[in-house]
Amino acid sequence: MTTGSAALPMTGPATPGRWISMGWGVVKEDLGNFLLITLLIVVMSLVVSFTVVGHFLVVGPLITGMFAATRRRMIEGRMEVSDLFGGFSLFLDSVVICLVSTLFEFVAIVLCFFPFFIVAALYLFPYLFLADRGFSFWDAMEASRKIAARDLLGYTMFVLLLVLLNLGGLILAGIGILITIPISVAAICVAYREVVGFSQQPAEPRKPIVIP
Repeated sequence: MTTGSAALPMTGPATPGRWISMGWGVVKEDLGNFLLITLLIVVMSLVVSFTVVGHFLVVGPLITGMFAATRRRMIEGRMEVSDLFGGFSLFLDSVVICLVSTLFEFVAIVLCFFPFFIVAALYLFPYLFLADRGFSFWDAMEASRKIAARDLLGYTMFVLLLVLLNLGGLILAGIGILITIPISVAAICVAYREVVGFSQQPAEPRKPIVIP
């Protein structure tokens, strides 16, 4: 299934504080599963962090899986820890999204620290477009960029608040991120649901990477 990114909905301004508040509402309804999924991601990411290749091969699909699990929770009212590994069925696109977005963010940091927040804002949604709509990695990144560009200041503030939230989690002996990470993911899912809307069915795995 190949889906283009041309027909994107018209959207209102970003509402970062409300999205984060609603994200917490999603997480607290199934806190146990969210904590366990986040713990698995943190542990697995640390295990593969010793090699750059291993990092991208594992972290990209795990991020996709967490977004897919959160999406399922918001649509069906339930989620399972095994949902986390569903991102590996979208392996190639997940890895490339992780690689390219990380490269863009690294360049932004090298040029000047603040542009990192702008780049991160532009690429908030590609994992969701992949997991929810089955976009190719390039269509997913372009769709995300076009949406955020409509209110770049608002989405940049959203990223800044998410970064501050997770820094607060790290300050709490690092344990707080087990809560702040799922809140961040859920908040992005809330924003996506309001801006784009979830499809009725999750994306099916696709083998080729399609670049339009």
